[in-house]
Amino acid sequence: MPNVKVLEAAAASLRRSHRLALREYHHYKKQVPDLIRQLGGPTQVAHDRAFRLLSKMADAITDELLAALADPTLDPDAADEVVSLLGRTGDARAVEPIWAFFQANRRDLERASTAALSLSFLGDERVLPYLRESLKTGDNERVANAATAMIAVGQMEDIPLLRTVHRQFKADTEIRVGVANAILSILSETDQATLEREMDDIQGSLADCDLWSDIWALMEQSFGPDRSLHRRPSPRKR
Repeated sequence: MPNVKVLEAAAASLRRSHRLALREYHHYKKQVPDLIRQLGGPTQVAHDRAFRLLSKMADAITDELLAALADPTLDPDAADEVVSLLGRTGDARAVEPIWAFFQANRRDLERASTAALSLSFLGDERVLPYLRESLKTGDNERVANAATAMIAVGQMEDIPLLRTVHRQFKADTEIRVGVANAILSILSETDQATLEREMDDIQGSLADCDLWSDIWALMEQSFGPDRSLHRRPSPRKR
């Protein structure tokens, strides 16, 4: 099962921003086809502006994005960005077209990684085997994408691998935070006893002291400092 709480939170966020998306769409509706084309250039400035505007109205333009992805004349770079945007829509209609894109581009590691990330945002667990392999590659970009994707679809069995990845990429803040978020997300779907057991195991591991620090920081961001604690717990020696 995908991580329901994460997907529900994402859906709630989309609902809150939908009014803004509709307002942006009303303003730029006639420009949407051109903006999609500009995702492929001709300049970085044009790309960045197009992506920024399309991102703001992503969940209001699913039809246009799906049509663009099906257009064989669309620039490949623009197609990659369309796949990325579709992952933000929360629209189940995007799952199969992105899955087809993913399958067609499995040998292009960058494109496949982008598609896998979008599929995870849409709760498609079919990408789990690919994500697990990506975490083992040692490639920073693929590992970062896979760690982020695991926030939505990771399973209990993925925690040992995620812990290993965190140890390997201590200098990469994006990966560290992604892994810590993924582990917290996975544990949030378990029962209290399992959550406490896993957290105690991480806290008690000297090899995972940096991971525990990252997890603690994320919990403080979400829930605030625990006033009952005089100090942050340190890893216990075994």
